[in-house]
Amino acid sequence: MKASESRDSGLDALLKAAKKAPMLSAEEELKLAREAGAGSSVGFERLLKSHLRLVLTIAHEFSAYGLPLDDLVSEGLLGLCEAARRYDPERGVRLAAYAAWWIRAYMRRYTIFNRRIVRTPSSRHGRKLLANLRRVQREISQATGERPDAETVATVLGVGVRDVEEMESALSGRDIACGFDPEGRALDLPSEGPSPEVLVAETEERKWSMDAVHGAMRGLSKRERHILRERYLTEESSSLASIGRGMGLSRERVRQLEHQAQAKMRDVIRASA
Repeated sequence: MKASESRDSGLDALLKAAKKAPMLSAEEELKLAREAGAGSSVGFERLLKSHLRLVLTIAHEFSAYGLPLDDLVSEGLLGLCEAARRYDPERGVRLAAYAAWWIRAYMRRYTIFNRRIVRTPSSRHGRKLLANLRRVQREISQATGERPDAETVATVLGVGVRDVEEMESALSGRDIACGFDPEGRALDLPSEGPSPEVLVAETEERKWSMDAVHGAMRGLSKRERHILRERYLTEESSSLASIGRGMGLSRERVRQLEHQAQAKMRDVIRASA
């Protein structure tokens, strides 16, 4: 069997398992979580199976970045396991609300490793969205009483719908998953404030990311660090040509050094994960 066929078969099996897994009531989830916390492997497994649809839903969101769906699902399952191990049912928060952050965190980390070094939005549309997305959403919500869709926000800001969707995905770590519709899609509502679990998770993830990036940057040469700072770590991203002029290098040579530095950073960050 070819590798692609094997992956498709694995996804199909997971999808079937997700559809068969019953949704848990709050009481059932609390009972299973307590059993899992006491060391029950059966309770832990039932908790995981009941949230497979959440993993698949979020994986489809991240597949817009062009990454393999089966790899995203694998990362999401790791995030779900991590959330289930850390979950404290006595706080009164449903596991889906807590697990959604961890699933997204694992998929986001995988996306960073396999797509590009983390960078601030350098395009005009990216900077406009980062600065104004939440404000515009709040203003539209206050005016209409409804949460605005991506098309409405895109029209108001004069950007593309896909730009809005990608920025929303990047900023949506504090949305609370509150169940599934009949087709198994997660239903999200904006949170008035993060739960204690989310605050802890965000702090841990932010610290890990900063430490990993700074550690990886220290392993670069002086000119590699300069190129990455100018390209990704300043508000106004510099072009390859302008960096080359300042360093006395050709545009192509700067591009080669940039890719070389990115490869080094990815290796260091992977090793520290």
